[in-house]
Amino acid sequence: MDLKKIGAFIAACRKRHKLTQLELAEELGVTDRSVSNWENGICLPDASLYRQLCDILQISINELFAGEYLCEENYKKAADDNLLCLLEHRLYEMSPTDINFDDFQNALRRISEATTLLKRFDDKQEAVSYLVNETGLSFDECEKAYDYYMEMFSF
Repeated sequence: MDLKKIGAFIAACRKRHKLTQLELAEELGVTDRSVSNWENGICLPDASLYRQLCDILQISINELFAGEYLCEENYKKAADDNLLCLLEHRLYEMSPTDINFDDFQNALRRISEATTLLKRFDDKQEAVSYLVNETGLSFDECEKAYDYYMEMFSF
C-alpha cells in the first residue's frame, strides 16, 4: 500500500469536489491537520472513517487503497491486493516486534514461500533432505525446522 499515492488521490478527489481540507475535516469530524497528514502520505485515515470518506469523495474503498480510479478489469486484482496489504498491516500492528514494516512484510513472504515449498513433498524425509541440500544446515536442524513449520501451520 503506497501511502503517498493514496494521499495524493485523496487530495485530488477532494479538490475535484471543490472541498478544502478544513471542509472535508469538518464533514468527517476530524481536524484539517489529520486530512493534511493523509494527503501527505504520513498515515491513513482511521478505519472507522473509510466508508464516510469514500462516500464524500464518491470513490470505492478499493479505489481509496489503490490510490487511483479502477477500471472493471483491474478491480478484482486491486481488491485482493488491498485486502492482503490490510491484513499484513493488521498483523504488524498486533506483533510485539521492533522491526520495521518492510522487514516484517519480507518475513511474512518468506514464511509463505517456505510453507508452500514444504507442502510439495510427499514425506518428511524428502522435505528434510531438500532443506539440508539447500541450506547447508545439519539434518537435525532442518528436521527441527520442518517439525516447527508442520506444527505451526498444521498441514
